[in-house]
Amino acid sequence: MPRALRLPVLVALLSFMAPVTARADWMLIPYAGVRFGGSTGLFDLDEGAGQRSYTLGLSMARLGAGVLGVEADVGHTPRFFQRSGQAQPRITSSSVTTMGANLLLTLPLSVTRESLRPYALVGVGGIRARSADLINEFPIESTMPSVTLGAGAIGYFSDASGVRFDLRLHRSLGQGDDALVRPGHRLRFWRGTVGLIRRF
Repeated sequence: MPRALRLPVLVALLSFMAPVTARADWMLIPYAGVRFGGSTGLFDLDEGAGQRSYTLGLSMARLGAGVLGVEADVGHTPRFFQRSGQAQPRITSSSVTTMGANLLLTLPLSVTRESLRPYALVGVGGIRARSADLINEFPIESTMPSVTLGAGAIGYFSDASGVRFDLRLHRSLGQGDDALVRPGHRLRFWRGTVGLIRRF
């Protein structure tokens, strides 16, 4: 496992091994959405990092009746460095995968009752960026530690199911593995998603 991903995985495992209170809910949340507002210091031949593209992922969270919760999250965005409709693309394939462990801060159930429950989150994790070009001149194969900030809301249809609306900023930290970079951060982008909750 890449070194940048070991810390978030360990934090998530330790969080989920903690004693579960009687009022706590576990939630499995597959989601889909759009990433946008990206920028990068990596060699982005087609300048696709700033484009919009779809993203998919899966979260597992534990949230009780109080204000604190924890979450482990994995997201994947294909074609991250590719531009739609470009006549002569130089990038043949690309993707960005995020993995993180997050702390949730939410309004308690005593306040929200059965309505939408808003939350904010902060977390640490890793970003894996990959890109291949036509002549393999400037490939990207980089793993970077990252920080995540976000907010959203959770609502339930029933005792077992619900929906999550979520907006997050992912930003890399440190140098990553690639030597061919411009000054500044290695990768930064927003992700807006809607997820279906399975509560148990």
